Amino acid sequence: MARRAAKAKTVAQQSFLLGRLPITATSEVRAGRLRWEGHFQPTSCSERYLVRIEYAPPMGPEIVVVSPRIEAPDGGELPHVFPGDRLCLCFPDEWKPQMRIDTTIVPWIAEWLLQYELFSFTTRWHGGGHRPARPPVNSVGGENASMAA
Repeated sequence: MARRAAKAKTVAQQSFLLGRLPITATSEVRAGRLRWEGHFQPTSCSERYLVRIEYAPPMGPEIVVVSPRIEAPDGGELPHVFPGDRLCLCFPDEWKPQMRIDTTIVPWIAEWLLQYELFSFTTRWHGGGHRPARPPVNSVGGENASMAA
């Protein structure tokens, strides 16, 4: 029997799955766009972060740390972020609309935050990956950039 190709998850399905997480603070769907916020604490000794995920297919999810403000130590450059301090979580085209945000993006956020805390202490990024490509100058808000690690 032939295996069916996985269908893309709808915004409503993604919202439902994210809303079941105990870290959820808010979740709403409006005009085909998902906006979810949740509380992350990568370790028991870590800061508690409020993170926002915005998702409007066909674009990939965009992730921003709402609070506390993320910044590089000593005024340096914050690694693995896109303009607007949107988190860079994976290689280009690694995340697909068929995937669940709650089982991919959410754990990747926790990992990114842990690597960020290590970076804040050591000033060296230990999380691997590569520097994200900057979007073309003529793109609006970097919306044409895909997620990269």
